[in-house]
Amino acid sequence: MPDRTRIIRGDSWGVALHDTLAASSNNTAAWMQQHTNLLKSDTHCRVGLLRLRHEQCYLKLYRYKSTGQKLLLRLGRGRPVRSFDVACKLAANEVPVPRPRACLLVPEGVLLLTEGIADGRNFNDLWPEQPVHDKFRQLLHGAGESVARLHRAGYAHGDCKWSNLLWTGSQCYLVDLDGVGKAPMGSAKQARDLARFTLNAEELGIGPELYELFLESYLRGIGGSRSMAIDRMMPALRMLRDRHRIKYGERGQHLL
Repeated sequence: MPDRTRIIRGDSWGVALHDTLAASSNNTAAWMQQHTNLLKSDTHCRVGLLRLRHEQCYLKLYRYKSTGQKLLLRLGRGRPVRSFDVACKLAANEVPVPRPRACLLVPEGVLLLTEGIADGRNFNDLWPEQPVHDKFRQLLHGAGESVARLHRAGYAHGDCKWSNLLWTGSQCYLVDLDGVGKAPMGSAKQARDLARFTLNAEELGIGPELYELFLESYLRGIGGSRSMAIDRMMPALRMLRDRHRIKYGERGQHLL
């Protein structure tokens, strides 16, 4: 594999991952099956947890979907490289995201290595367990702070659903950064982040008190008004509600 593997991003971490792969065959997906704790596997990607340099890491294989994408990735461009670069910028702006480690070109596509949040669990999995009320107040407060930091830095997440928010007990991390992009404060893209979060809250039935905790925390972080944030959010929220109603049927109660 080493002759067909190239480090695109990440110095020491890139070398460590390259050396770990060196003794394998050219089948990166099969290597991940054997050497990682697989979290997801489908036609276009494979995701697993890997112990590297005595730390838990998150490893994602982006497989080539087309000849054009293959060319783009082999030129050191494309979604995984952009995700690495965006994560670097967000971390520099103190937005809580997993630290990017390395990007490697491999025969099937590109590997993206990031920090593994060892004690993190996503909000979508936590809510059905019905944690104590005070604990979930902390989660909603933390989510508002983290989304506000992202927006204040001039970005939108692009897929701000509850499964992309990880709680560690004291911090809410934003993950799955493939759709993150530049977005000015108060833009439609940022409003859609709020709408996506709100739709999940409605479908899970968290109730208005907890939802208002999120909204208040978010507004303190950006310095905006509740009415203005809701006005900007509602067009995207209505569209998402309609889309989900067609796909899944009626679920939950409206919070706004």
